[in-house]
Amino acid sequence: MVEVIVSLFARDPEQVVRDGRRAAMAGADWIELRLDAWPLDQRLGPVLDALLVPVLVTCRMPRDAGGFRGTLDERRALLERALDAGAQGIDLEDWETWSPRGDSVRLLIRSHHDQRGVPADPERIRDRLLDQGSDVAKVVGRADELADAAPLMDMLAASDPKAEPTVAFATGRTASPTRVLSVLFGSPFVYASLTEGAETAAGQLPVADLLGVYGVRDLGTASSVFGVLGDPALGSLGPWIHNRALRAAGVDGVYLPLETKRPLEVLDMLPRRRVRGVSVTAPHKVQLYGACQRVTPEADAVGAINTLTWDTHGAVLGHNTDVAGVALALERAGVGSGEGRRGVVLGGGGAARAAAVALAQMGFGVTILARSLDKVREFSKAHGYRLGALRRDVLDSLAPSVVVQATPCGSAGRDDPELLPGWTPPEGCAVLDLVYRPRVTAFLERLAGVEGGIAVPGLSMFLAQAAEQTRLFYGRRIDEEDLGRFLAGATP
Repeated sequence: MVEVIVSLFARDPEQVVRDGRRAAMAGADWIELRLDAWPLDQRLGPVLDALLVPVLVTCRMPRDAGGFRGTLDERRALLERALDAGAQGIDLEDWETWSPRGDSVRLLIRSHHDQRGVPADPERIRDRLLDQGSDVAKVVGRADELADAAPLMDMLAASDPKAEPTVAFATGRTASPTRVLSVLFGSPFVYASLTEGAETAAGQLPVADLLGVYGVRDLGTASSVFGVLGDPALGSLGPWIHNRALRAAGVDGVYLPLETKRPLEVLDMLPRRRVRGVSVTAPHKVQLYGACQRVTPEADAVGAINTLTWDTHGAVLGHNTDVAGVALALERAGVGSGEGRRGVVLGGGGAARAAAVALAQMGFGVTILARSLDKVREFSKAHGYRLGALRRDVLDSLAPSVVVQATPCGSAGRDDPELLPGWTPPEGCAVLDLVYRPRVTAFLERLAGVEGGIAVPGLSMFLAQAAEQTRLFYGRRIDEEDLGRFLAGATP
């Protein structure tokens, strides 16, 4: 079972005791004290005596992504005093030639930190670290694109966890999933921050997320892998609902946010034969449609997928649960048959295509309004949908009964100009905004005061399509109501 190390910057005794006890109560197996800024004349004994779990000490210099500004002799003396004061583990860099004395050291880690990128030869580095007498080798590189971390994951996949105990991951915002992936490859430790905002390295995950959302203590070299591929993906609610759904269904697995511009390369770096299901979001829905060996009729009709599964022979199957998600969200909001009525879809991407197919299946006459018509012209012609410019006057002239907003405009964290400024939905119109963060968008708020109007938040569609994904992932459909309850604690 993996052990969780909560890493803390050690600044003063009161702070270390306070944060160290919080880390222990949160579930830490070890506390790593980064002594980069610890006063050289400050005693550590009373501090270590007050902590509730074993302590691992390290002190990094700028060359190793640290902040210690003293001399090498001062640094060594600081670490030796920490061991004499009761620290039970130490992390030394690969360039250091000394080793700790005595039998009190339970854990010796030797590390290699590369701030320039991911090393091309991590196997050689791992072997060198282990040959230096360490209990565990730690190889860390920087990856600003998740796919760049592939050499580290490939190295772990080829390592024997018992004979070559190795921790390897990449720093960087989008590389955070590599910390959980390393556990799936047999890494004996995973590093966490105490809370969000208290990271000691970029991409470090809070201990509450590692234990509560991802359940790392229950993961191992037989666990299945699920995730969401997108750009962006780190803000997805998928990990919140799917990881809890996996546990509710008794599935040994984990669902990760895989934010990348190179989705095929990221798929290749996941544990082979253990990837069972992947959600796909913008902008990869059309690209990955072409990577499937087989697709379902819904995916074929849309020309885009939002879900990948693998059969027993390793063939990639493409699905589109967005179609069912749109239809279910509208139906459960009270939108009935579309016979003789007009439905309008705003946008031209994969989600917009799925919304158009869903509206057509409900009986609506479909019009797609997009800023760029070229990418949906062939699709619209093949299905007999009308096509128009994404402008207020065009939408007004259609007098739609249903509008599906399928662009990313209004998503949390984006600074988009207002979509169709001044447009007001007609009386009785239903509006579904596929954006689900925030839960009530500015576009939906336009329905305020519209007689008979129906506002359908994107979260309804998100949960409906996710319920379909649970059936595809592990053969048991978990209802939207249950999935909604799994969102407790998630940021709106």
